[in-house]
Amino acid sequence: MRIIWAGLVVLVLLAGPALAAGADDFIRPSVLAGIWYPAEAGELSRSVEGWLAGGGREQPPGRVLALVVPHAGHRYSGAVAGAAWGLASRLSPPPRTVVLLGPSHRFPLTKPSFWPQGAYTCPLGQVPVDADLAGRLSRRLEADFVRPAHLSEHCLEIQVPFIVKALPQARLVAGLTGRPDLARARLMGQALAEETAGRPVLLVASTDLSHFHPEEEAWRLDDRVAERIERLDPEGLLQDAVQGKAEACGLQALMAVMFAARQMGAGQGLILDRATSAKATGDSREVVGYLAAALRGSNAPEKTGAGPLELSPEQRQSIKDLARRSVEAAVLGRDLPTPPADDPLLARPGRVFVTLRIHDRLRGCIGTLSPRLSLGRAVVEMAALAALRDRRFEPIRPSELKDLQLEISLLSQPQPARPEEVQVGRDGLIIELNGRSGLLLPQVPGEMHWDREQFLDGLCHKAGLPAGAWRRPEVRLERFEALVF
Repeated sequence: MRIIWAGLVVLVLLAGPALAAGADDFIRPSVLAGIWYPAEAGELSRSVEGWLAGGGREQPPGRVLALVVPHAGHRYSGAVAGAAWGLASRLSPPPRTVVLLGPSHRFPLTKPSFWPQGAYTCPLGQVPVDADLAGRLSRRLEADFVRPAHLSEHCLEIQVPFIVKALPQARLVAGLTGRPDLARARLMGQALAEETAGRPVLLVASTDLSHFHPEEEAWRLDDRVAERIERLDPEGLLQDAVQGKAEACGLQALMAVMFAARQMGAGQGLILDRATSAKATGDSREVVGYLAAALRGSNAPEKTGAGPLELSPEQRQSIKDLARRSVEAAVLGRDLPTPPADDPLLARPGRVFVTLRIHDRLRGCIGTLSPRLSLGRAVVEMAALAALRDRRFEPIRPSELKDLQLEISLLSQPQPARPEEVQVGRDGLIIELNGRSGLLLPQVPGEMHWDREQFLDGLCHKAGLPAGAWRRPEVRLERFEALVF
């Protein structure tokens, strides 16, 4: 088993320099096809479909927030991986982005590395990169993009055929992690939870378990990992690993995903399948351990921020006054106001857009869909940005303040939508396709006297896409509602 593993590593490493020659090409090619899984598309399709079908059809209780998958060659760990990806294929609503984290085996990293754009490929096709989310995570974590680490790494690519088959509409955020560090794993988990809040995103940790022990010892070591996953205990998992009681090559990625899932409301890990390489090779002298798991929370809706609330007239006026004071401070070059600390409404997370008009003529509109800010802070920051930083307009001038009209839109959590489900007058829309995105608030089609198809075409125009692009099967369309005042 050790000889086979070493031989595969050498082959991948030899492929690395040649692949690195296309430094401007962000289509990450398959380097494992024909080595770690079949290179012929038909054979690979049949084998992956078999792994997915073999994982059972029972849906675990609770909301699946994250998965743990192994990353050996399909011959060794395909059946175990299929248990996790088969579950992913049955999730409703289906995840639209997979955030896949794994270890950098051959390039030591001090910071995470995210593939920034383009796609990951395999003989079955491509999985496009969610460049927006990859960029936000990279900035949040001060990550470095280390191209050679991705080009010679197997732990992410080995999952791509499963993603193509199980989640054909999904985009990918492909991230590599460095050495285990509890504080950094906690920070990464926090970033994952906050940057994906309210989105149909599935977190996945790619890791194998014990390496090259007799099978009896391997099961004993892997039992400790399974126990820590079931308890959602990344702190205990690292302690076990330090003491030699557990092994996982993707420990840092696994801890980060566990921290994120815990912050997102997961309360338990469920082991879906386990095995060792002996099942494939018949050799129990030196084995590698594999595990698939789901991290799950309750079925209750995720509480991720201010949606279309029922607000009293006084609450609405308080929010508008806060926005107006922010606009005036920004325009006059003063410090922005501080939201009241004792107001529970303003302290909750918020998705908000601030629209500015003068004599009913649009002069600025900027907002945020991320609930990482409190509602009060979001109102202050978005109002200031709408006044000064909407690139479609000149900044608001002091002389215009007396005529300024403000409109506040508090948004609900966006949800995946099909074009035929869109209701004009109720829904705001978000579209993403080929790295382009656009958003229109629910009030826009009424102001423009649009029907549903005109609304969808207008959304495409906002994103810089051709009319009718919303009909394409790979498009990502989401709807939300808003309280507008």
